[in-house]
Amino acid sequence: MKTLTFIFCLLSFAFSAGATTVNDEVLKIFAKTYPEAQGTTWEDMKEGYRVFFTKNNISYRLQYDQQGNVTLALKYYTEENLPPLILNKVKKAYADYKIYSVIEESTDIALTYHVVLEDAKHILNIKSDPTGFLEVESKYNKG
Repeated sequence: MKTLTFIFCLLSFAFSAGATTVNDEVLKIFAKTYPEAQGTTWEDMKEGYRVFFTKNNISYRLQYDQQGNVTLALKYYTEENLPPLILNKVKKAYADYKIYSVIEESTDIALTYHVVLEDAKHILNIKSDPTGFLEVESKYNKG
């Protein structure tokens, strides 16, 4: 998790290099929704804004449209925050692997969990829907 957090912070720093002007409506909605957000960094996008922040040791990346609607939400965390149903299915199906990190991706039409697993020889990227249906996205040999 420390490595993931470090990478997230580096990305946040890289995106904060230019000045960003976020409209008042988006800022007001964000402040009301995430009053305890820390390390907030904004980025202009063609369709709106992207914000990076942390809350309760979880890293977030949200995309807002110009009207203040979240169009994409990513949460980066470890297995402790993975819902019990998903955690159980991953641990059962991949008993020889350790969960390295989780990215929770939500949009207005889908919720997906991307789980990075590793063992001594492999790194495995799987995804799960909210019901625990697991699918392998990619598999790599460790070098």
